[in-house]
Amino acid sequence: MNSFIPSNNYSSLEKQKSLFDILEYIYEQINIIKSNSFFNDKICSFELEFRLRRKYVNIDLKDFLNNNSCQYSEFSYNENSKTRYRIICNSTYPCTENENENETTVTPTPQNEFQFMDISKFLNYLEINKDQEITETLNNHMEYTKKITMMTFYYFIFKINLSIEVLLDSSQIKRYLKIEDKSKIESKSIIKSGNSKNIKIEILNQSNYKYENITNKNDNNNDSIFNKDSVFNNDSNLKTESKYIEKNKSEKEITEYAIYKEMNDIDAKFSLSILKYITPITKKRRSFMMKNGARIDMTVFDDKNQLEIEFMNNTYLEKDNIINMIHSIMVSLDCSNFILDYLFFLMPNYEFQKPITPSLDILYKEAKNLINDTFYVAAKTDGFRRLIIIINNLMFSISENFRVEYICQTKADFHMVLDCEYLDGKFIPFDLIYYNDEDLRHKSYSDRINIMNAINFEEFNNKIIKKNITKCSSFSELQNFIISFNKFDNPSIPNDGIIITNGQSSYYDNIKVYKIKTRNTVDLRFNGRYFYARDHIIKKSTVNLPFSEYKEVCLRYHQHKKFYSTKNMKEVPNNKDNNRNNNKNNNNKSNTEIIDNKFYCYYYRKQVEMINDVPTKTRIVTYHLVREKKVPFIVEINLDNNSFVKERKDKYTSNSINTFNSILIASYQKVNLEIFTPSSTVLMRKYHNIIKQNILHKYKGNLLDIGTGNGGDLHKWKNFRKIVCVEPDHEKIKVLKERISKSEIRNRISILQNTIQNVELKDIYDVATCFFALNDFTYINISRMLTNISKNINGIFCLVFFDYNLFTDNIYSSSITYKQCIQPENSQFNDIIDKTSHIYLLSSLRYAHSECDNIMYINITDSYVINHYECAINSTRVKEIFINYGFKPLNEYSIELFPFLDKSQISYTSNIKVIEFSNTI
Repeated sequence: MNSFIPSNNYSSLEKQKSLFDILEYIYEQINIIKSNSFFNDKICSFELEFRLRRKYVNIDLKDFLNNNSCQYSEFSYNENSKTRYRIICNSTYPCTENENENETTVTPTPQNEFQFMDISKFLNYLEINKDQEITETLNNHMEYTKKITMMTFYYFIFKINLSIEVLLDSSQIKRYLKIEDKSKIESKSIIKSGNSKNIKIEILNQSNYKYENITNKNDNNNDSIFNKDSVFNNDSNLKTESKYIEKNKSEKEITEYAIYKEMNDIDAKFSLSILKYITPITKKRRSFMMKNGARIDMTVFDDKNQLEIEFMNNTYLEKDNIINMIHSIMVSLDCSNFILDYLFFLMPNYEFQKPITPSLDILYKEAKNLINDTFYVAAKTDGFRRLIIIINNLMFSISENFRVEYICQTKADFHMVLDCEYLDGKFIPFDLIYYNDEDLRHKSYSDRINIMNAINFEEFNNKIIKKNITKCSSFSELQNFIISFNKFDNPSIPNDGIIITNGQSSYYDNIKVYKIKTRNTVDLRFNGRYFYARDHIIKKSTVNLPFSEYKEVCLRYHQHKKFYSTKNMKEVPNNKDNNRNNNKNNNNKSNTEIIDNKFYCYYYRKQVEMINDVPTKTRIVTYHLVREKKVPFIVEINLDNNSFVKERKDKYTSNSINTFNSILIASYQKVNLEIFTPSSTVLMRKYHNIIKQNILHKYKGNLLDIGTGNGGDLHKWKNFRKIVCVEPDHEKIKVLKERISKSEIRNRISILQNTIQNVELKDIYDVATCFFALNDFTYINISRMLTNISKNINGIFCLVFFDYNLFTDNIYSSSITYKQCIQPENSQFNDIIDKTSHIYLLSSLRYAHSECDNIMYINITDSYVINHYECAINSTRVKEIFINYGFKPLNEYSIELFPFLDKSQISYTSNIKVIEFSNTI
């Protein structure tokens, strides 16, 4: 696991080719080389080698090799970047432990130990698939070879080399080693790379031999897959002279052999120079022949650990056989470093998109944009966030803490990144952010969904379930989805809300993706006494847990603390197993490790660098590994009903303070899934409040509020220095006083329990408001009000009321009923009113004396307006009355309709009129 994501290697990556295509090309080139008339299969052999790339895979083989390894000396000389000479000698099996080895070995620090990857799965694979161990056969082994690398590829954590290897004459080496003291050989100083050519120059100067090209001189193809001169001119050694001289050889063949023999003399002198001037490296190795004929070598030297998979004389193996073996070994090792680097190679500066929990204010501001841009809605699965990255035909998952897990092979060759929810072994994608050579993050969500919908999900071996993502262009379509959203998706997959995404938003637009849950919950860290959102302490009064719930949290915390204490180390699974454990629901603290008998928790912290304050073009995103000494205790709290939900064993950090505040506001405003149902009036009432808030925001000074009611507008008065509330209803005043007692501006507010027509006012007010209470007045009541208080108003008088001039038809729905009680055409009362009640008498008198235009019946679900009767008044008469009392209309308008309302609520809201008067001279 890297300390930083991405590592410094990611920028040098290239698009990953499939292993099948790589092998296809290698086999094609092998056939081309073999078909060349100058290729001699008696002299040259092919070697196909897969070697682990140490910058991506750091394994520790020392313990495994110490038990049963062969130790040998290796002299290595690189003639150029493609050609290498190697002498192996002094092989001893079993190797003897060097007494001084322990003295020079540096004990790994916890940090280095943390970097080593678990190889237990690989060793298990080796045990199952090996044919035999051949380490013992290396005893007293000696070889002198030259290897020419023909081509190199990089595949995930492997470097693939196709080489031609020639076994050179080692007889001179054997004689030299018998004469020369071994200790003197191993004490030679290392030849610097800049002077290493002197080895070959010295040999060439001692001979009058001139290299001659024994190949066909008419072949002038300089672009051949291999260099004929480098392959044949001094590589054409014979293992023994007798092997190639036969009685029936032609004269030409004998001439060629003479040239080869002269070359052998040069090679012998060359090999002795290597022994004299090159300091050998002492290595330990264990080798295994696999059941499919491949060979696995594990080597340790200096501080390096090397794993090689070799196909020498068996490059004829079926490609599928090689592919399956390489993939099995790769999966048995940890290739997460490469996968993460490759993710950032495909999508530089990647960040998980984080949907926001919207307040009603945000919904109000963005509703029109959502309708105009078209939006998408999908069920929010109650699972875990995962990325699916498919490279060629291999599928991996990446968690929010950048843990990588291999999933399976796919049926088709893809380069794809999906953003998903994970639950019970299934991945449920809701976004496609990379697809076949294109980073889609800049594209609109609508375009990304269209591309994703065209993908055949049957090619993913039932690991990925297609999610129902519905395109909406109206609020009614959203309501229809919510009514039946549990039926759209797999019934066995629980949903805990919806995600609404603006169709024109890019993946970078977090503020255009909204998460609305069935219940508003937060994840907080608890330290045994206080709750925290990251590093910010959260007051207990804010969480407001009952004592029984708080006691339960404390009990769980102490169980957690005891589990992760030093005393219980023996009962805890090995840290490597714990780190790699990934059960179906990921319910374990997989981001913990044990070092020096202490638990540590680790996670990646995002770091963002802004250059020149232009974040859209120069936003550099990296992730830094953080290790904490304490394993955090994270709990989920339901803010809607102030209850403890569960311990979040899958979480490594709490929500941020910004996330906590947004969810707290949503909980206070009752923003949940129910507000989008046809029976809910939350959005409508919020919209009406926004209308009043926009009006009050323009003014300041002393405020006179007429018909305050229950005090729902109290939080809108913060910019006024003095507020007087006039309300006659005793029951409403009780609620009002309770709200005032909890308000920050309680010292500025006073209450007058009386009607506005009879109240006695002493002060002068800059602003007077009457919001929706005006419909409780007749025209005569309005005149009497102004007679009583007009002299106390010196400024603005603002009215918000239902204008009968705008009324078109009765409204009947599950959320609201609004209708006329008197039929205008015949002045007959409807059956809605009991003719024996006082309401009938009062309404008849008011209507008969033209004190109102009609009597309206109104019933709003889940509100204080239940079975209410009010006066129908029109704006024309209202303006005439105010003008008669010296008020001049400043502003008059009908409110703009809010698109996130039910049709019945839009019709009801369309009756609202706003008029602002002034009596300032």
